[in-house]
Amino acid sequence: MKRKKYSFEFKCEVVKQALEEQSLGSVARRHQLNSLTIYRWISEYKQGKYNVVVNSKQSTL
Repeated sequence: MKRKKYSFEFKCEVVKQALEEQSLGSVARRHQLNSLTIYRWISEYKQGKYNVVVNSKQSTL
């Protein structure tokens, strides 16, 4: 089974939604993703991998 690749834009949008809504579960269900995948993307974002600014109500999850 091939591993699915997601575009940079898609990852940024999912991270943005997760940080704004502060609910990984609802964002994961909406995009049919595993919540651990979103958690990893958020960690990568916080490490500066995506070089994009996301407004969030809370700085940590």
